[in-house]
Amino acid sequence: MNGRRGPLSWNRSWPAVVAVFVVLLLVACGTAAEDAAPPPAEPAAAAPAAAPQASTDSSAPPTPVAESAPAPEPAEPTSAKDHLTFVMPEQPGSMDPWGTSCTAVIYTAVCDTIVNEPMTWITSDTYEVVTLSGVDSWQQVDSKNWDFTLREGVKFHNGETWNAETAKAGLDQNGNVDNASSGYSYHGSISGEVVDEYTVRVVCEEDCPVLPRGLIFGRFQAPGWYASAPDEERNQKLYGIGPYKLVEWRPDIDIQMEIYEDYVPNPDSSVVDGQAPHIKTVTNVWRGEELVRASMVRTGEADWSADIGFANKNNVPVAKLSTTSEVFALIPDAMWHPELKKKKVRQALNLAIDCQAITDALLEGIPCWGNINPSGTVGVTERNSQPYPYDPEMARQLLEEAGYDEGNKITIYSRQGNCCRNEEFQEAVIQYWAEVGVNAEFQLLEYNRSREIQLAGCGQFAKEPNYIGVWDCAQRDPPAPSFATSHMLVTATSNEMLDGQVQANRRVGCLSTSTRACFPEVFEKVQEATATPVGDLRTERMVEIFDFAYDEYIFIPFIEVQVIYGLSADLDWEPLYAPRVRANTMRFTQ
Repeated sequence: MNGRRGPLSWNRSWPAVVAVFVVLLLVACGTAAEDAAPPPAEPAAAAPAAAPQASTDSSAPPTPVAESAPAPEPAEPTSAKDHLTFVMPEQPGSMDPWGTSCTAVIYTAVCDTIVNEPMTWITSDTYEVVTLSGVDSWQQVDSKNWDFTLREGVKFHNGETWNAETAKAGLDQNGNVDNASSGYSYHGSISGEVVDEYTVRVVCEEDCPVLPRGLIFGRFQAPGWYASAPDEERNQKLYGIGPYKLVEWRPDIDIQMEIYEDYVPNPDSSVVDGQAPHIKTVTNVWRGEELVRASMVRTGEADWSADIGFANKNNVPVAKLSTTSEVFALIPDAMWHPELKKKKVRQALNLAIDCQAITDALLEGIPCWGNINPSGTVGVTERNSQPYPYDPEMARQLLEEAGYDEGNKITIYSRQGNCCRNEEFQEAVIQYWAEVGVNAEFQLLEYNRSREIQLAGCGQFAKEPNYIGVWDCAQRDPPAPSFATSHMLVTATSNEMLDGQVQANRRVGCLSTSTRACFPEVFEKVQEATATPVGDLRTERMVEIFDFAYDEYIFIPFIEVQVIYGLSADLDWEPLYAPRVRANTMRFTQ
């Protein structure tokens, strides 16, 4: 297995102003800064860049993922130690996998992939879609319907039976746009129909030729309990079907879990992430600073840490370097900000940044990237992923031509925990912009405020009857919950399914609450491309969308994210290709 991910901030012991000075010094001298660190301990080899999307040809029924087989007896734990502590950059906002706080970031792993698990999974070795515990196989019925055969003998942690009825409850939740599920942009509007006790049909509102690939964030929990539980209990507890049970979440302290003895692993032993768990109890703690997380692993206070940063790779017993399915980028508000809605201003902002000089100084020279999708994604080409050139003179000229007004300040908003030495990186960006006459600032927000801004996009108008077919997002006032321009958002755009429809719908479509780039001339193309079966035509249509985004300077991409995990010397674990973690794949060797 190969891997990647991490949100995370960087070593905050460097003041931002020093980072900016270093970047500018490098530009002048042509030398790269190096992080001071004690010698040896090279990280494990980097995982390969994301492979091209595996075929999911909808012109013929997909091959069942696994043959039906009796559920095996749960394996006895085979770890040399009974307890594991892992440290994340933040604590989750909730345990509710159907709420807005259980997202695709790694620190929500408990509600996503440890106590819970999704309908489908993509492997890190072949990038094919496989099953974990709850699903045996699937079959496409027609362009809008897929039948999933569920694995018998699976139960939720509170004893409720996993069957077509309870799976339908999750599908209905995941497929309802009002629930703001992080998986919605992967599969769109869907619902469940009971075919028989262990067969559930997934019904798509629109054609869904790559649905199994899009259900990797399809989350489930015990629906009987959920229907009667008050909101506070839903936020604090979770009964999933994953390899570990939630014992207790003590907010601001830790999350305690224990092995789920009745977990039904995938009988296909080649599906590594579907194996039975090995370690009896697991504790999740969180610390915001990379240096602190690394120190916890070094001293034995933790056994595994999410991204510890390049500067700390020699300060842990084992460091594993991992690529990701994410792109570190800025998302401009091209709808409501008086300057960012101007194409020439967006172009100037891209040309004003010497991205490679920043990564040379801060991120060991990670190559810059020109697309918000990772390499290997359907729709990404050499042309539309080329980094924009550094041309400050042209940037100044474009700003003058656009009638740029420096009185309209541009604010870069970010939450704590973003990757890639975020605060230092953005201070460097702001310094480059200042050199061409752009008035900008950086603001670090707490999580809930950050979410408010993130969700105040064009999709907030989608339920209004006069919006559909009009696509007049830019002519309206900014919507709830922020009611103001979002300026610039720092993000690490994730595309784990490796198909362009995710970011096309989320960032260029007109129906997503994350959209700040609703252009009628490309929205129809997004709808058309998403409905096209896998093949050359689908690829061609996705390329057209991301060529448009590239030529209109809709985004400011920086790099494909790489991270380093810290491990204790006796922990056996390999990263995934994406920012997710399955505790059942971990075991101690001594």
